[in-house]
Amino acid sequence: MSDVSKMLQFHALGIQRVSRIVDGNANYDELMEHRLGESHWAVFDTDTDVAEKCANAIALFEKKFRERKPKAIIPEFAGFACEGSTRNNLREFEFFERVCAPAGIKILRSNYSECESVSVSKLTNEQSEARESISGDVVAFYNGRSEVTASLVRQQILYSRSFFNFLLAFSRPGAVRPAALVQANDHSPVRVALSMVMKGLGIPRIYLQHAEVTQSFPELDFEYSVLRNIRSRETYEAIGPVNGEVFVIAREEEEFARERLFKEREDGVTVVIYPTSRVLVEQLLGIIRELKKNPAVRNTIVKQHPAAAKALDGSIEGSGATLARDIPDEDHVAIVGNSSIAIELLHRGVPVYQNFNFDPVNADYYGFVARGLTYQVALSELSSKFWRAYVPNDQWIAAYARWDPTAAEGYLDEQARFVDTMARIAKVPAKTSRATAARPAIKGRLKARTKAMVKRAIIGTINASPRLSGFVANRGLAATDRFARFLLVNTHNGARFFQLFTDLQVNAPVWRSNGIGGISAGLPGQGALELIEYTLANVEQPAEWLRLNERTQTFTPLETISALDRMFQNRNPALNAVFHDCLAWETRSAVGAWVRLKTVEWGNMDIDLSEIDDIAVFIYAYEDDVRVRSTLELMLLSSIVRCGTCEQLDRFWSAAKTRKEDLSINRKIDVLRKLRSTPGREAEAANLQRLFEDQATPFESLKLRNADFLEGRSVEGWGHQYAEREFERTAPSQLAQEFATHIRPTYDRLRSRMRLMEVRTDLQRSDEFLKLAQRAITDKTPFSLVRLSDGEGYLFPESRFFSQVDAANRERHWWGTELPEDLRERIVKEARQAVMKADVVGIPSIYRFIRDSGDTSISLLRSLQGRGLVEVLNGIPDAISPDALITEDKINVALFSDVDAITPLAELAGKIIVVTSAKADSLPPALTQGRRVEVVPIPTHHKTTLNAKYHNESEPLPFVYPTVLEKLDKLVEPGDLVLIAGGIVGKIFVGHVRARGAVALDIGHTLDDWIHEQLPSLR
Repeated sequence: MSDVSKMLQFHALGIQRVSRIVDGNANYDELMEHRLGESHWAVFDTDTDVAEKCANAIALFEKKFRERKPKAIIPEFAGFACEGSTRNNLREFEFFERVCAPAGIKILRSNYSECESVSVSKLTNEQSEARESISGDVVAFYNGRSEVTASLVRQQILYSRSFFNFLLAFSRPGAVRPAALVQANDHSPVRVALSMVMKGLGIPRIYLQHAEVTQSFPELDFEYSVLRNIRSRETYEAIGPVNGEVFVIAREEEEFARERLFKEREDGVTVVIYPTSRVLVEQLLGIIRELKKNPAVRNTIVKQHPAAAKALDGSIEGSGATLARDIPDEDHVAIVGNSSIAIELLHRGVPVYQNFNFDPVNADYYGFVARGLTYQVALSELSSKFWRAYVPNDQWIAAYARWDPTAAEGYLDEQARFVDTMARIAKVPAKTSRATAARPAIKGRLKARTKAMVKRAIIGTINASPRLSGFVANRGLAATDRFARFLLVNTHNGARFFQLFTDLQVNAPVWRSNGIGGISAGLPGQGALELIEYTLANVEQPAEWLRLNERTQTFTPLETISALDRMFQNRNPALNAVFHDCLAWETRSAVGAWVRLKTVEWGNMDIDLSEIDDIAVFIYAYEDDVRVRSTLELMLLSSIVRCGTCEQLDRFWSAAKTRKEDLSINRKIDVLRKLRSTPGREAEAANLQRLFEDQATPFESLKLRNADFLEGRSVEGWGHQYAEREFERTAPSQLAQEFATHIRPTYDRLRSRMRLMEVRTDLQRSDEFLKLAQRAITDKTPFSLVRLSDGEGYLFPESRFFSQVDAANRERHWWGTELPEDLRERIVKEARQAVMKADVVGIPSIYRFIRDSGDTSISLLRSLQGRGLVEVLNGIPDAISPDALITEDKINVALFSDVDAITPLAELAGKIIVVTSAKADSLPPALTQGRRVEVVPIPTHHKTTLNAKYHNESEPLPFVYPTVLEKLDKLVEPGDLVLIAGGIVGKIFVGHVRARGAVALDIGHTLDDWIHEQLPSLR
């Protein structure tokens, strides 16, 4: 049976699993109301005959199933993987990682929800037959139905489309399959679709129960299931046969807080209301009104559900209640609707009183009241002391232990058994995994064979290139032991090396596997990429290795470029050695063209127009690999837009295969900016913008207007709150939901202090900021501006979104090395102190999210930059002074893109001090002439170490910044104006200058714009 057939056999089962949860809840249409607003769902609300509803359902499915091209993810995870992006899903995945930490199993960075996806234009015959089979399953399903609802049809369509997309993804040649899949939902359409595909492929599935289970849930179908409590296991056993191995593991690290739960609570309590994701607002307001009448209630809080369909901020405004995003830490009593959070609250020692009036779910849906675990409270009771004390008797404890394992003895034994089981899976990969592990017990033999291979390779290299023989002979054998250790860790890569580049016979069956991947596959093999990366990071002359590879074609240009790009994305410090040795273009070389263009982009370097022309001629004639050519064309286009001329742009459109209409919206915007910045091409830009607008989606139209605004052109009605509303209206639904959950609450919390957010368009506000700085200079009082953008997620090590892996990436990006923990902590502490003291704080604006997102964006949290922005916005309200004014983080661009804008401040200052990595002779004359200017040099950013306009010191800034502080101590006086461009460490300088009574402005990249003539990036 083919893989497609294996997957397909479980499609019909998945429909039944999805439909069971819908059929088990009579109010499911109400729960899905926010997703059923389009007119075509109305046909299922009528009293129409069920046969007609079935026909309508089949017709609607066929239309939505076939009206657009399917999209398949590009699966890339060979170990444990997960799938899901909601807050609840991510919480469960974090739980899995925490429990499996002893086995070293990680899944959060291997999430299929974050994979790239591609449109599938052409199906194989087998895939086309699979599509017809899916349609047949759907027809059979509806023909057997006695009831059809809008929510059922909606969920079934989503399931079947997702199933087909996953089937395409995992039936593509070269698709990487996981060793195991971890999921945190057993009935949502997309989750079930992937689960059924994995079931067909024989890949172990691990289910993490994400909420309390009811009789309407589908049967337990997974190879391994982690349930929250004994009650859940009993419920699943009542639903039907339980397949696979079941573990009951406590979700909480702390034991049940029984003393806190059973204590007496008198007057002055805080009451927190916990709605479900769907809220009956009027009934909720009625509860709040009754609580306001209660003299024993000190404070009323509404805790928003993480998956709420609509934010409650506006609904409860003026009610006297406040909104919370997280469970409050303070002691309180809880009013809970039909939510499984009741068990979590009891575990924390929070007494729960349930009222079922304010959500559209059947009363006592989970049966907590019926079983005596919680108390029910009527609306009429809320105006008096309704919180009856919980009684710590054996009967209640025994009943509660069926819901909370931590209330029972020996509850950690089950967890230990689960970890052992997962460790066994991790050590024995599934047969379908492309990343096949090698057998142990070959260490000595491998080292010996490796040394023999290296000796042969040296002889072969001497024959191929006598000039390199000395280099290879001197370095090759010395690195053999280290290389052998690398091969032991990455044996599939080692196998590929032996197979491709030596005549040694490899007898181990696992090494002969064709599942390793590599040059013959449609995309670069993982093993080849890792071997290239390892080589470039360890050879003494990486550029020389690239040149030799160009001659021998051991690795294709596509593989080499893919490896280099991955090194760039990971900010591998070794890449700078490649850039350093490639400061001129290697003619007739695709890899050389990529390296040269990336060096110019990365180092913010100048490039001669003639060199652009030479590279362009090569790219236009390159025909060896369409993927390489496409990559190089887009890089060339970026270089022309940034450093070239419009004449070169004209030649690009004539000679390149890339077409204007096929560009991403961000590249279209860059082309428009290039034309507008060139005298005589303004009309062409206007015509081209109209063409792009005609082709644009609603969100792309928003991006075009946002770009106009960021470049200083008037956009009618534009402002921060308007842009927020438009983002929520037009952005992909996941992005809009994340914005509502993670970002808008911060804006709302700071709104009263955000008047300087409009400095780009409101002359009064820009003048207000300048006058604040002018007054401080004149009065010789301290004043500082600090800006926090995506990189400043580094300053919030509590890391709700921005992880330690992200922080290490940024350190390599900024400084070319990772910092010792004590130095990192000191920098974070001192920079946070500067932020807390700042008079004006720049925060990420909605304009940045619009700029960075697109119609195909999956999540704001997918990119490192996105995680940094969200981390900053979630942490900033508590990290700044209550008196600080708020502006956008790009106020430096808004006010000081033109160096002459500094003049009104400079004329008042005693002296100007510039803290920068730019060399003094690179600074613009408009800043330095006729004034007392002191330049305090600092080591440059890692990426500009190759740029002659910057100071390239022997040690990165974090290791020498105390000496910079000493220089500032000697120079800075009240009444001075200090302009600082120093990144994260620059925040420390800002705080230090302010403490000395001067005016400190965090001007950042604006200073780079002053010393370069290229088109600056859109900020």
